[in-house]
Amino acid sequence: MQTELAIEQWSLDRVTPYDKNPRKNEGAVEKVAISIKEFGFRQPVVVDEEGVIIAGHTRFKAAKQLGLSEVPVHIAKGLSEAQIKAYRIADNKTNELAEWDLDLLPLELTALEEMEFDI
Repeated sequence: MQTELAIEQWSLDRVTPYDKNPRKNEGAVEKVAISIKEFGFRQPVVVDEEGVIIAGHTRFKAAKQLGLSEVPVHIAKGLSEAQIKAYRIADNKTNELAEWDLDLLPLELTALEEMEFDI
């Protein structure tokens, strides 16, 4: 199992979107672009050893929309084809399983409002 998170800068044309990506993300691209513009690129695009995206299609599209020439990339080495397919799905599905703590979320939003930070 690969435990080191090595990150490289790759040109956008070196990264290939997965042509069977089951996740529809067009509605999120603009929001992710705004986030990247505000906070910087904080999560790499994860690719297989051939440069095909495993996780990060929305970040990739947002980078293109912003006119960036490069993106941070993590190469997931040593995964089988089955593991790659499973990771593509798991990466998105696990986010859907999380829930907001509706007692704490308003407190955080109020604090941001008081700091005059609009998200």
